[in-house]
Amino acid sequence: SKLQWSTAISMMVFAWLFAAFWSLMPLLGWGEYDYEPLRTCCTLDYSKGDRNYITFLFALSIFNFMIPGFIMMTAYQTIHQKFKKSGHYKFNTGLPLKTLVICWGPYCLLSFYAAVENVMFISPKYRMIPAVIAKTVPTVDAFVYALGNENYRGGIWQFLTGQKIEKAEVDNKTK
Repeated sequence: SKLQWSTAISMMVFAWLFAAFWSLMPLLGWGEYDYEPLRTCCTLDYSKGDRNYITFLFALSIFNFMIPGFIMMTAYQTIHQKFKKSGHYKFNTGLPLKTLVICWGPYCLLSFYAAVENVMFISPKYRMIPAVIAKTVPTVDAFVYALGNENYRGGIWQFLTGQKIEKAEVDNKTK
């Protein structure tokens, strides 16, 4: 069934309110913001391993990493099953979840490590790497979707070369 406008708008409003809630909590006292190690922008202050930080970190991880990861995993497994039944494999269904884990995993590991140990012995340049990788997620997701979708891939090829890919060529390349 098609997605209705009212449902799409409700989902968008929920996403914005959800993001606003989690970004406002440190401003209201649950968690804390501080400059990133290289002082370029703000992030969670993981130099303090107190109860406030730990409770915020665990709640943030569960609601913003584990639950979305579980939803992605089950949704893409369902899509994979449909592809398997139809015999048309149009997209690597495991790729979006792998992208989430690869891009956000280092940041989560550093944050969890900071909950139990002092991370200040790690060089600021090295502490910055997980944050930079996490910030690449929107770009990586765009490439994953664009290159994983045969219609977009064909359009990109046509834009770059001026040649249109025939449907049979696309089907042979995806198998």
